[in-house]
Amino acid sequence: MSCCTCISLSLQLSLACLHPFKRGKVLGKGKIMSFSSNLNHYGMTHVASVSDVLLDNAFTPPCQRMGGMVSFRTFEDFVRIFDEVMGCFCDSPPQSPTFPEAGHTSLYDEDKVPRDEPIHILNVAIKTDCDIEDDRLAAMFREFTQQNKATLVEHGIRRLTFLVAQKVLASVFPSNSSVQFEEDRIYRHLEPALAFQLELNRMRNFDLTAIPCANHKMHLYLGAAKVEVGTEVTDYRFFVRAIIRHSDLVTKEASFEYLQNEGERLLLEAMDELEVAFNNTNVRTDCNHIFLNFVPTVIMDPSKIEESVRSMVMRYGSRLWKLRVLQAELKINIRLTPTGKAIPIRLFLTNESGYYLDISLYKEVTDSRTAQIMFQAYGDKQGPLHGMLINTPYVTKDLLQSKRFQAQSLGTTYIYDIPEMFRQSLIKLWESMSTQAYLPPPPLPSDMLTYTELVLDDQGQLVHMNRLPGGNEIGMVAWKMSLKSPEYPEGRDIIVIGNDITYRIGSFGPQEDVLFLRASELARAEGIPRIYVAANSGARIGLAEEIRHMFHVAWVDPEDPYKGYKYLYLTPQDYKRVSALNSVHCEHVEDEGESRYKITDIIGKEEGLGAENLRGSGMIAGESSLAYNEIITISLVTCRAIGIGAYLVRLGQRTIQVENSHLILTGAGALNKVLGREVYTSNNQLGGIQIMHNNGVTHSTVCDDFEGVFTVLHWLSYMPKSVCSSVPLLNSKDPIDRVIEFVPTKAPYDPRWMLAGRAHPTQKGQWLSGFFDYGSFSEIMQPWAQTVVVGRARLGGIPVGVVAVETRTVELSIPADPANLDSEAKIIQQAGQVWFPDSAFKTYQAIKDFNREGLPLMVFANWRGFSGGMKDMYDQMLKFGAYIVDGLRECSQPVMVYIPPQAELRGGSWVVIDPTINPRHMEMYADRESRGSVLEPEGTVEIKFRRKDLVKTMRRVDPVYIHLAERLGTPELSTAERKELESKLKEREEFLLPIYHQVAVQFADLHDTPGRMQEKGVINDILDWKTSRTFFYWRLRRLLLEDLVKKKIHNANPELTDGQIQAMLRRWFVEVEGTVKAYVWDNNKDLVEWLEKQLTEEDGVRSVIEENIKYISRDYVLKQIRSLVQANPEVAMDSIVHMTQHISPTQRAEVVRILSTMDSPST
Repeated sequence: MSCCTCISLSLQLSLACLHPFKRGKVLGKGKIMSFSSNLNHYGMTHVASVSDVLLDNAFTPPCQRMGGMVSFRTFEDFVRIFDEVMGCFCDSPPQSPTFPEAGHTSLYDEDKVPRDEPIHILNVAIKTDCDIEDDRLAAMFREFTQQNKATLVEHGIRRLTFLVAQKVLASVFPSNSSVQFEEDRIYRHLEPALAFQLELNRMRNFDLTAIPCANHKMHLYLGAAKVEVGTEVTDYRFFVRAIIRHSDLVTKEASFEYLQNEGERLLLEAMDELEVAFNNTNVRTDCNHIFLNFVPTVIMDPSKIEESVRSMVMRYGSRLWKLRVLQAELKINIRLTPTGKAIPIRLFLTNESGYYLDISLYKEVTDSRTAQIMFQAYGDKQGPLHGMLINTPYVTKDLLQSKRFQAQSLGTTYIYDIPEMFRQSLIKLWESMSTQAYLPPPPLPSDMLTYTELVLDDQGQLVHMNRLPGGNEIGMVAWKMSLKSPEYPEGRDIIVIGNDITYRIGSFGPQEDVLFLRASELARAEGIPRIYVAANSGARIGLAEEIRHMFHVAWVDPEDPYKGYKYLYLTPQDYKRVSALNSVHCEHVEDEGESRYKITDIIGKEEGLGAENLRGSGMIAGESSLAYNEIITISLVTCRAIGIGAYLVRLGQRTIQVENSHLILTGAGALNKVLGREVYTSNNQLGGIQIMHNNGVTHSTVCDDFEGVFTVLHWLSYMPKSVCSSVPLLNSKDPIDRVIEFVPTKAPYDPRWMLAGRAHPTQKGQWLSGFFDYGSFSEIMQPWAQTVVVGRARLGGIPVGVVAVETRTVELSIPADPANLDSEAKIIQQAGQVWFPDSAFKTYQAIKDFNREGLPLMVFANWRGFSGGMKDMYDQMLKFGAYIVDGLRECSQPVMVYIPPQAELRGGSWVVIDPTINPRHMEMYADRESRGSVLEPEGTVEIKFRRKDLVKTMRRVDPVYIHLAERLGTPELSTAERKELESKLKEREEFLLPIYHQVAVQFADLHDTPGRMQEKGVINDILDWKTSRTFFYWRLRRLLLEDLVKKKIHNANPELTDGQIQAMLRRWFVEVEGTVKAYVWDNNKDLVEWLEKQLTEEDGVRSVIEENIKYISRDYVLKQIRSLVQANPEVAMDSIVHMTQHISPTQRAEVVRILSTMDSPST
């Protein structure tokens, strides 16, 4: 060219094979032709440019591009010789070849794309010594292109791009013929060589707005879903896209470590940009998307990157979730071996529900029939994009995702995501339990979770249905689920009921109440656990909308409304319109010269506007109370539970609360109105975990819904699958015959160490084992009434309920009442080893819960008594202490009371847990180092071994005291000598008094030993702490098996007492084993083996126990028949006739023979 300030380059190329405008096969190769000898020494090579990705409504199919690149010192230089630059395009071909091979279809309909699309491109580089604002540059370039638009069109220019080389970074401003050479803002600053690799065409379902980024490597777009004109856009999302290249921009290979480090760095930068955009955007975004394109080729196994990405996402999971990044995509070229062929791999991540990270791996393949590039699943898993085109656009939000976003915005999980949450929690449970027990080998069962939805039919009865998520027509959803869990690999059933908070904010109406009732009744009928997922707003409040828009007001003075009104009324026309609906009750009046219908009652055409909702709430409250007594009930509070929703949770007793949820009766706003001032700032202040966990309503808190569901399954793993089943036994990895390494001390200690073990205080990495299986102790109600520790644990795989005693002094925090300006927070000290009103109630609550769960109970008794101060007596110490007796008396499971080493059981605390309360199920044991009696030795001495008794002991035991006393009794003593001896005797007495007090204490203590307890028959046996675990395991196994047999015998004959059944069992044992082995009856382990053998049928042969039970049942039935006939002789003949109809002809003949011989003389 004529200008010495210009450097120019011409080019001709075909689009890259992955280019979105590519039609089928790439048939040509790009070549570079120089127009100027000035460029020969530059050795520049072609790369794809920005024009190749410009997006419009009809993508052009031509695959070739021709054009030039020119460089100027200033923009004015380019303007001056613009016509000369355009002259270079005069001899160019008019259109792109169309490659009309048979069988190769276009990316879009070919008949819609004109064949004469312009194919020329022009890139103009301009150097500047100062930084100029983008908007000024854009305005300058726009003015130029609009002035010269006709010239550009005449020369077939498809795209004109200005590149301004500034001090810090180059700025890129493209304009396209398809938009009349206006700049499309979303392509500004995209590098021409790599722009198409951002795959912007896949966002064509959205109207995009480019968001400026401080980091120029990031490209951030705000997408608004394309909707019909006049329709409100509800789907907004951010798209973050970046290209990862090698640091030198040239190297084509990279290490996995580089990929990992760069990927993590770009992920963090992407989140930083998103956080900035979040704060500067006035629309709510969801389903935000991150796309990273890794350009260099990596030699690695694709499964390795999946593990790395998963760990990275888990590391930043909470931040990604906060930014609502629910989808991500990684594109990478991989070689399996150093000499292998590069394979384009796509890794897709989705986390729509917030708890399950789904990873799909694809490779890019070319369809042999259509020559189109498609996704093909890599590995066994077929993801949702398998078989779809590589340029498949991102789909906009559907109804399900809209509801999911609505629920998640309220701080909970969409109800139809709950089943999948159970599935993922079940997988986690299998993984966590594998460290505690020997489980079936992997893989996990494919049908680990199956479920059907429970739906009401037209008659209000339950039907099982498999329907798509989101198909509910009421705000309550229920399922019957079958879980294959570690404790029941063959499967267990549960009923799950939950509120749909996206339907009328989860409120309770008549239909919701009926579904809850029917599902709970089904759980009771089948004796299986009922799980309630609470996310509700209490009873529904409604108004008759059909009346709201037509009622009128009869004012006292129409000119002055503040004088009041007389009544509300309907016009005759409106009344006629609604009278058939039975929506309103009116009385006809004549007033103000017109006919009116005065409204007396508004009924409403819809159900569920008022009192009927409360009636339904009462119905399901009663059902929940009954369900707690009959089956296992567990509630998970997520988001909120208000009014009846809160009562349902409490009536189910076992409550898990998510940290951001609240459990209240009345909202903060309503209370503030009642109080007349702003007292409460939030509902969490009224019913958050700091209230409900500390007062014992909530048994456990979790950080999110997923952990809540996992806790539900974890609790269920301790419980029988139905009310008729025994507790689930696991094959524990913790040996049952090991010694207990942690030993309780006289000094205060954490009782959890005794139960679960602790880390060794001096040897790092060592563990001191506790009483129960390693990792099996799970505490509940921890912050409430901390002088008692309760929870569930396993002993050799046997699940048990646990009650233990805190030996340390604890603090009870009582918050100030915001409604009372004079109140203030208080901290009260509570001594260890003492029952207070709250801890007594906690003990009762735990006993009651564990009994209804069918769990054996272990009580580690270490109480000195009840707190009997005035405040505690006022706080109902007597009432809650008596509750403990009630709870133990009702127990139908084995209860083992054990006084551990250095522990003591005194006075009233012994009384309320003595085995005579429930001799059928309770037993008490004491450690050799334990103590038990009415009072502590010091108290006993204070009452029963006073000073005079100590002096008597001195006179009897101490030689010096005896000698002085004898001398003092001599009559010949003078007054002076007597005074001196009395003085010495007094001194000796004072000298010996402290030590003799200790002797007296020791003497009293020897009355409290386990030896005396056993001799008096108040305990069953004396145990050694280190081996007590083994004893209790076999004892519990025996008692559980005996209970199983006793239930069978009792079912056969309900009139038998426990003593009779126990005697029967012992007699049967001696009959089978012989009198020589009668002593084995007292050996728990041997008897367990015998009972297991008897309960296992071998080769169809009934055991002695089963055979005897059959005869017991037969005898009982005969006895019942005889007594009924004797009491009602008039039915004897009818009974005989009826019975003969149900026996065989041979048996009837035998009956006839017997009857015929009954009156003969020989009979």
